[in-house]
Amino acid sequence: MNLDNEIQQIDTKVYKMLDVVINACKTAFQYYLHGEYDAKLEIDDDKINLYEREIESLCMQILLKEKVYSGDLRQICGNFKLVEDVERIGDQAFDIKHTSDLIKQLDGEIKVIPGMEEIIDIVMKMVEDSLYCCVKMDEKLADDILKRDDIVDAKFWEVVKTIVKYNEEKKITAYNTVYQTMIVKYLERIADHATNIAEWLVYIISGFHKDQVVI
Repeated sequence: MNLDNEIQQIDTKVYKMLDVVINACKTAFQYYLHGEYDAKLEIDDDKINLYEREIESLCMQILLKEKVYSGDLRQICGNFKLVEDVERIGDQAFDIKHTSDLIKQLDGEIKVIPGMEEIIDIVMKMVEDSLYCCVKMDEKLADDILKRDDIVDAKFWEVVKTIVKYNEEKKITAYNTVYQTMIVKYLERIADHATNIAEWLVYIISGFHKDQVVI
């Protein structure tokens, strides 16, 4: 197998891993918002972890046996780094599903905090767009993902303030306060990881990572 085919094999696995993670996010978000769980889109953390190990192994094999230069080297190193963030998104989706289980066990409690759905919509689109960036090598879209992270950060604090207010007004219990805070933090972290993916895609395309030339 020549170098181009080996790199294409890595790219294909990255696309598949991202697709699995996108479905994991859809499952977790739908469950939190509506209590609906699609067994067909079950969050399979082991499958996501296996993809990460396979991609890392393929990248290392190429680096050890091939003389790789310039754009090809950026492609391999960038994929090696970004799959860490893809895997973490899968972990956060699993955590949202688990924490949603705890919320749904609280009788008579508010299940969805105002503002959560808006954050979920933004975060979901960021994760989906990270896949489109990988497939299309779209630097403009990657830059747009980076800008959306600031929006999520602002929305995060708005929701946190609402959670605190609801707790002070006795609208939610201490348990629900903790669980809801965990949910919005997981969402903020997913946005951070989608941002990291976009930054690595900019690196693969241009050689710049966080405005610094790497290679």
